[in-house]
Amino acid sequence: MRNPYQAILPSLTALILAGCAAVGPIYSPPSLPSLPSSQFPASFGESPAGLGSGAVEVAWWRAFEDPTLVTLIQRALAANHDIGIAAVRLDEAMAMLGESRQGFLPTGGAGLGYQNRRWSAIETPPGQPRRVETYRGAVDASWEIDLFGRVRRSVEAAQAQAGSREALLRGVQAGVAAAVAATWFELGGIEAEITVAADISQSQRESLGQVERLVRAGSASEFDRLRAEALLRQIEVTVPELERRRAATANALAILLGEAPQTFKPPIATPSHEALTVRTIAVGDPAALLSRRADIAAAERTLAAATARIGVETAGLYPEIQVQGSIGLVAGSLGALSGAGALSSFLGPVIRWSFLDTGRVRARIAASEARTKEALIAYDQTVLRALQETDDAFKAYAAAGSTLGLRVIESAANREAARLARVRFSAGEGIYLDVLEAERSDFASRRALAVARTHQRLAVVSIYKALGGGWEICAQADEDCGGAHRNSNVRVVKQISRGP
Repeated sequence: MRNPYQAILPSLTALILAGCAAVGPIYSPPSLPSLPSSQFPASFGESPAGLGSGAVEVAWWRAFEDPTLVTLIQRALAANHDIGIAAVRLDEAMAMLGESRQGFLPTGGAGLGYQNRRWSAIETPPGQPRRVETYRGAVDASWEIDLFGRVRRSVEAAQAQAGSREALLRGVQAGVAAAVAATWFELGGIEAEITVAADISQSQRESLGQVERLVRAGSASEFDRLRAEALLRQIEVTVPELERRRAATANALAILLGEAPQTFKPPIATPSHEALTVRTIAVGDPAALLSRRADIAAAERTLAAATARIGVETAGLYPEIQVQGSIGLVAGSLGALSGAGALSSFLGPVIRWSFLDTGRVRARIAASEARTKEALIAYDQTVLRALQETDDAFKAYAAAGSTLGLRVIESAANREAARLARVRFSAGEGIYLDVLEAERSDFASRRALAVARTHQRLAVVSIYKALGGGWEICAQADEDCGGAHRNSNVRVVKQISRGP
């Protein structure tokens, strides 16, 4: 007798060989964003002094030649909670990708069953018992033949989604490195302002003491003493706010490092009294920006996932073909399961076609196409924002450099004016109001100079942040960039597995 499966196998083989094309659009990554009024820029335009072409430095924070900053960024990449969250979300996406790939494999498993059924008298054939017991043990399996690419498009969508999560993780890593550098420089800038306030306060105390001696000698008035004391208090009153800002900045640094603010011991931030000297910053070109910025890569992968989901929905217009099979034992008693007559099996194709639901399917296709258009617009917008951030950072760097140069001149002039005012007053020339005004201007200009130095460093950090560099360091084997929860999650899983 001919095996009935021999007639099915050639048909299944033909179907498998035919299933080499998936429905839906074929995705092609966008090369450049849609710019209606002009072409995509070939360069960043005229760059300020200190910026040049060339490959963007990966570990850009080393250019500051600050070992403490390097250590802080290494600690943050290993312990930051935002990085840990992004890493776990990537793990989730990879798990979902693995689940999607299982669609290429058969599904099913083993099952045991027992049924005790009593038929009514009218349902029971003549001469047959009204009560029937059935024992069944079998292995059931089904396999979808991906003839129209539903599974393949699902895998493409899941793979693109995982790529988007990976890019987002890179973006968080780059952002954390920039945030640590900016916070560290802000902390140093606040320390510089506190130092200025302390220096001016000490000078003002000496001036107040001199005025008090002159008052006792009858060479100065009580009005002069009150003005000197008022200026001293005006300077001292700035210290509590600076100390509050220092504590808040240290707390922000603690959070970036994944530590509790109450127990965090920040490194000593030595205030810098010189202008930052950095070598020429290589900024590359806009084309390289597309491949380096993590948010652009995430937007591109989101577009790829949305395009693949059009194919998933389009496959709903076509029949779904499955091969189902089962092999096992079926008998009326446990003892009969071991008999040769208990063997039961079947194998055959099943075709399902919901042709009455084409309206719903086409509506889902239209929705997927709209989401794809949205993703394309979002990609273009992400690119344009990256160009904006880069241009803003370049201009801020130029402005910070110019401001710092002017602040240096201003501070030197005010410091010399304050010194001359004190000398003239001590020699009996001029009035004490000149001393007060000169010292007030000296304090304001020295504090503004400290702020300008901080802004210069922050401008450099903004450039590297806009360029999107820094995350590449995490590809090195000796770098720990997994975030705070990479180890603690293991303990959580073990606790869950043990149960109560």
